[in-house]
Amino acid sequence: MPNDVEMTDASASTKPAAVNGVPEKKESAVLTVADLKKNVQMIEKTVDSKEIRFITSVLRQTTSIRKKLNDKVLYQIISFVFPESESTKKKFLLSFVKVNNDMDVDSKETGTTKSLTPEVEAYLHLLVLIYLIDQKQYEAATKCSTALIGNTHQNNRITFYPLTSKIFFYYSLSFELVDKLEEIRPTLLTALRTATLRHNDEGQATILNLLLRNYLEYNLIEQADNLVNNTQFPEQTASSNQFARYLYYQGRIKSIQLEYAESYKFLTQAIRKAPQNTATGFKRTVYKLLCIVQLLMGEIPERSIFSQKNLRASLKPYLILTQTVRVGDLVSFHKVQEQYCQLFKEDKTFSLIQRLRTSVIKAGLKKINAAYSRISFDDIVTKLKFDGNPQDMMFIVAKTIKDGVIDATINFEQGYLQSKENIDAYSTFEPTNALSNRIDICLKIHNDSLKAMRFHPDLNREETEKIAEESKNIKQELERQVEESSDGGEDGDF
Repeated sequence: MPNDVEMTDASASTKPAAVNGVPEKKESAVLTVADLKKNVQMIEKTVDSKEIRFITSVLRQTTSIRKKLNDKVLYQIISFVFPESESTKKKFLLSFVKVNNDMDVDSKETGTTKSLTPEVEAYLHLLVLIYLIDQKQYEAATKCSTALIGNTHQNNRITFYPLTSKIFFYYSLSFELVDKLEEIRPTLLTALRTATLRHNDEGQATILNLLLRNYLEYNLIEQADNLVNNTQFPEQTASSNQFARYLYYQGRIKSIQLEYAESYKFLTQAIRKAPQNTATGFKRTVYKLLCIVQLLMGEIPERSIFSQKNLRASLKPYLILTQTVRVGDLVSFHKVQEQYCQLFKEDKTFSLIQRLRTSVIKAGLKKINAAYSRISFDDIVTKLKFDGNPQDMMFIVAKTIKDGVIDATINFEQGYLQSKENIDAYSTFEPTNALSNRIDICLKIHNDSLKAMRFHPDLNREETEKIAEESKNIKQELERQVEESSDGGEDGDF
């Protein structure tokens, strides 16, 4: 047994060593090039057969392939695919790739004799663009993406449509990374009109979201709202990821426009549409805004939101903020606001959080109204640590009573707040309103499910009724046969 162990160790040590990981890297590069060649063949198959599912399958592999891209892989696949007749385009793409003299490149794998299709060219161009973004070569990425967009506008073939959304996404991302988003706005507007006229639904959804992101990046809320009102998002044909983004942008617009109920509805739908096991960053962003919107509505977010495993650390400042609002302590609220000021500005929620001061005062007033049957405004100012005079607090209390937050009356002559007797919540309209909201959500899901059902386009009403009648006759015949067989079996048993 000891000898066997020693022999095993020796054989393991005599394997072709992966010194500094060189063999593994070389083998990985070869496999990546082979995968890219298969993808090119799939795209060419799409062009020949007009079946978009093949190129869609290729684009799904973008996330896994981009991790394996390097200068050598890109040089080999570009040299293999581009024929000699396309030397200008080939040189342009290779100008973004660093080619060393000692690079081990297979000289046999030069350009193919087959003509280059626009789809294959755009795919390789897209891979180079993604690689430049990953390498943080943002200026080169903008140059590469601009050339790619110029080629995209010249193609209106239906097999090119799946590439359009990817191309415009990374085009916008490259300019966003160099803080030049406003420069591409006219291009995106033109592309949106073109995608709509050509019925490119996925491209239309992607470009619409990119435009909304562009407007919101520069706080152009009115322009973003006009875009939403004057366009129609292709809900039935666009992917759920794009629809979730669209709902989130609508929620942001409504929250800034003080329409918190509408914003809450859009943000909740965005969470439901988002992938359940992935898209952690997107859900983190939506939950941050959703918490602020709920607080502005006078509600307290559920504790389960902050205790999610992937979101616990990032939502901790919002949990502390929620606790200060729930307690109604203005001093603690200002401390949290100052402590996490930079974080809130990065999340673009700072302007909304500044509106929460009124909500903190309302929360404190609710506690005071529940604890005291009668209290002067001087005492209210002291307890809430309000940075104003009792006269200002009187106006705030009057607005709070008008909004229905507390049930009380104001004695203006003697300057005190008189609370009314507590009313059972179930005798009010609150349970009815909550049930109505849940019913609306269920009905919307039901209607969306009906819209998603597909029926054969060639069947008219008469044919449908004929098929239903035939199926009914078949069912009756089967039931009659079952009855006869059961009668025969009973006779036989006796």
